[in-house]
Amino acid sequence: MSDLILFNGKLWTQDPRFPHPTALAMQAGRILAVGSDDDILAFAGSRSQVIDLDGRRVLPGLVDAHFHF
Repeated sequence: MSDLILFNGKLWTQDPRFPHPTALAMQAGRILAVGSDDDILAFAGSRSQVIDLDGRRVLPGLVDAHFHF
């Protein structure tokens, strides 16, 4: 089970194995899985926070003072 599910989004992974994922599952601040909405919603449990991104973009965490795309 996951404590956080983000779905219906546009995730940027920079991983060619996952060129267009729409969802991710997290547990204790760590990513458990990335994939399609159906695949990731299977990780949801009764205590999971499930967030519909409504098509919004998700980027990896950035810790530098600045960045360049």
